[in-house]
Amino acid sequence: MSPRRRLAFLVLLAAPLTGGALCGDTAPKNPQLLIQQQACIANYEKQDYDAAETRCEICLEYDERDAECLNGLGIIWYARGDDERARKYYIRAIRENNDFAQARSNMGVLEFENQNFLEASKFFLSAIEIDPRNGPGRYNLALSYLRLAQVEIAKAKDPSKPVPAAEQWYKEAETQYRRIFELFPNNAQAYSDMGTIMSYRAQYTAKTGDLARKYTEDAEQYYVRCLDIDSSRKDCQGNLAHLYLAIGRFDEALFHFIQCLAVDKDDPICGNEIKAAYAGSQMKSEALKKYMDQLVQNPGYGPGHYGFCLALFDKGMVDMAVTECENSLKLDNTICLAHYQLAKHYKSVLDKDLALENCRGLIRCAGETKHQSEVADCKTIVQALEVQ
Repeated sequence: MSPRRRLAFLVLLAAPLTGGALCGDTAPKNPQLLIQQQACIANYEKQDYDAAETRCEICLEYDERDAECLNGLGIIWYARGDDERARKYYIRAIRENNDFAQARSNMGVLEFENQNFLEASKFFLSAIEIDPRNGPGRYNLALSYLRLAQVEIAKAKDPSKPVPAAEQWYKEAETQYRRIFELFPNNAQAYSDMGTIMSYRAQYTAKTGDLARKYTEDAEQYYVRCLDIDSSRKDCQGNLAHLYLAIGRFDEALFHFIQCLAVDKDDPICGNEIKAAYAGSQMKSEALKKYMDQLVQNPGYGPGHYGFCLALFDKGMVDMAVTECENSLKLDNTICLAHYQLAKHYKSVLDKDLALENCRGLIRCAGETKHQSEVADCKTIVQALEVQ
């Protein structure tokens, strides 16, 4: 595995190296040791692993038992792809300071990457027992429980039926995700994962009746919250679309599949399931069909997104329409009339700043010759709003 790929995984799952005194360590440190710690951090963050290793080794010349520099070397060797060396340094760091939550969390990352999810969960659990606000450790603990549930489902002879062992792990995961919501309310990935749990329960645990509806509604709320935090997450767009497709809300499914593909036009699941959403969608007027066909074939086609925007406004699906007009401009900034649609919308909801921004955008985009009626309307809007 390349260092760059491992670094991305490390950022996702492990806390960064931190400087300063150890947790619970009250003895003053040699100022030169602290300088080397900080230099190790700085070089690691620049991905200059040779310089970072040298600085951490110099740190250990001042104190061969310094847990943070031992942990730092573990992170460096992890980023280079040498798990065994990383493991040795993490173990030494934990031995020197048994209450060092970060080193325990990093050990969990090693186990997680090797799909030893149960062992990983033990390290992450010990990390948050030491430091309940260890965000990466707590998220990784929840994710480990989620993976353990998915392993149980994969092992089941008939995964279409409820799997009690999986549900037990889902409960453990849910407990940690709910704590994340309180401690770190902007963790979009945690909301995405909870949506996955509720979707499973709706499909396999309850299947029908009020409980199934409740699980479906819960899943929808978690995916929507994920997108409120970060609208660019294709996993939340795709999962929400899949949920809507399963319950027959085809228009909304189509919209979110398009958002998924706007982020990654090659996503295989969204690319395949969008066809089913389109087949069931009611947005099939002759005027709209060409745009739908364009977006199914080419999600990066700006005019297709603009046409979809107009159709959504026409159906009263205003929030979705705004997103699509914004998408069209991101993909093709010459679609001047998207500014006009947005300006009218923001004027109607009394958002002065965005109404002005989009009217001015239309005026700049259209110049002296294009869309004269819309430009004149926007000039009137600008004059009226500027005096408010």
